[in-house]
Amino acid sequence: MHRKPMFVLLAGVVLFLSGCHSQAASVVVPVSDACSVLTPAEVSAVIAAPIDAGKHIPASSTVMCSWSESGATGETAVKVVLNFTSLASFQREKTATTPNIILTPAIGIGDEAFYVTTEFGTSLYVRKGNTAIAFGVHDKSLPTDQLMAKEKALGLKAAARL
Repeated sequence: MHRKPMFVLLAGVVLFLSGCHSQAASVVVPVSDACSVLTPAEVSAVIAAPIDAGKHIPASSTVMCSWSESGATGETAVKVVLNFTSLASFQREKTATTPNIILTPAIGIGDEAFYVTTEFGTSLYVRKGNTAIAFGVHDKSLPTDQLMAKEKALGLKAAARL
């Protein structure tokens, strides 16, 4: 008579613990180091060139990271620069009304995203929850629409880690 209640108790404990385990395994911890938002392999695949490991800018901070094309230097070197930005800064950029700044929505990336295009190039701003990043692909050989496509590909990967 005592075996059935003990079996039910053990089965309940096993189910409870397995439920706790699966919930703990699904928790995603957002990254806070800019060089951990994207991997060199991800950047390399999108840029279609070998990329060096990310480097913090400045070296003592984890807020900004730069990935550079391996072996390339100067103005023609392809580079990706990513930095965490405040939500206030994200909002300011989103509502900029300067004639020489073009804002373009970037649908489907994070909770909210948009491109900022100026005479200096294009950048993608992504917000997911209370975290915002801004980054750009620096490649002077590509037109804006191709830069935006590369930034979108990287933005989708980045948003998954925020």
